[in-house]
Amino acid sequence: MGVNGLAQDELISVIIPAHNVARFVGRTLDSVLKQTHHALDIVVVDDGSTDNTAAIVQDIAGRDPRVRLLRSKKLGVSAARNLAITQARAQLIAPVDADDIWHPDKLTRQLAVMRTGSDRLGLVYCWSRGIDDNDRVILPSWNDSAVRGDVLEDIVIRGIAGNGSTPLIRRRFIEEVGGYDTTATLSEDWKFYTALAGVCEFDVVPQYLVGYRLHEDSASMMDAGRMEQAIAGCTAWIKQRWPELPPQVFVDRDNRLGTYLAFLAIRQRDYRAALRYIGSSVRARPGVMFSGDVLRLLALMPLHAAGLRHYNWRLWSKPAFADMPVN
Repeated sequence: MGVNGLAQDELISVIIPAHNVARFVGRTLDSVLKQTHHALDIVVVDDGSTDNTAAIVQDIAGRDPRVRLLRSKKLGVSAARNLAITQARAQLIAPVDADDIWHPDKLTRQLAVMRTGSDRLGLVYCWSRGIDDNDRVILPSWNDSAVRGDVLEDIVIRGIAGNGSTPLIRRRFIEEVGGYDTTATLSEDWKFYTALAGVCEFDVVPQYLVGYRLHEDSASMMDAGRMEQAIAGCTAWIKQRWPELPPQVFVDRDNRLGTYLAFLAIRQRDYRAALRYIGSSVRARPGVMFSGDVLRLLALMPLHAAGLRHYNWRLWSKPAFADMPVN
């Protein structure tokens, strides 16, 4: 037995909510099954799919006993994750969305950090790259925070864990916060991580170990207007839950969220909304008017309108996530 009761071969439960993801779920499971950490309990919840998602998962489960398929009526992603957690066999939980992919060393590297932390360490996250429908990198860095320890203010401001596929979490802290909020339909992972930040410490593997899917079809991207409403509800919950947080935290949150929502709006080709969100970001912190984030978004709009869909790579190349170095 290792530090904090975690052995090198510690069982990890991977939870995967899946709804109509037949095109991607096989690739997601392949990346999970190729983890260099082999002690895995993989729970896939088919969340009322109407395509052949369940059949693909069942075929893989028939070839690898580590995979289990649960089928349910349409519950929603939060309830599907909670259901998977109730059926998980391990004390360490690793969520992954059914269209994202992992680097083979993701869990090995996160477990190494978890093993050396204190008893209050409840979540280890990592960095992500944005990928397209064909697993090619179109955004070299989705999140690259290196914040550790008590991260509540940081996660309120900028959602340091990045997305629903990055963390390795101690189950007892999930149970302490009551799991994912099933009333949250968007940004549910950010709210969940914020709740966890209120009860435990975080740590990070500062390497790009997740391919986060940014679908090429703009209609499949998150709707910026709906996301704005969901975030407003989450902000109200945060203010009620932690009234002691300084006002500057919410100023910085508004600034960060303005640029995030502007990016979503640009992906949807809603450039008027993007300008409105950029304006909100600048009003929150006027000093950022000529910041790199704002200037990049302003430059991105005409480029995106002209057909650009992959960002920041030299000569606009799109390397495959599997071919990318982890740093």
